[in-house]
Amino acid sequence: MNWSRVHAGDIYARSFYRLGQIHEKLGDTAKARENYENFLSLWKDADPGLPEVAAARLALIR
Repeated sequence: MNWSRVHAGDIYARSFYRLGQIHEKLGDTAKARENYENFLSLWKDADPGLPEVAAARLALIR
């Protein structure tokens, strides 16, 4: 088992959320959507109250 992935998995997932924010600010909605969807697919079983999950879902609606 690769323990670095276990310890850095949240950083990897959150990087898609951050990339979504960056692309959204740059006006590239297609890339923003892609990154938000990747983030949400990785965190599909996350607690529903996490602010990043709620913000990413809201961004996809916009």
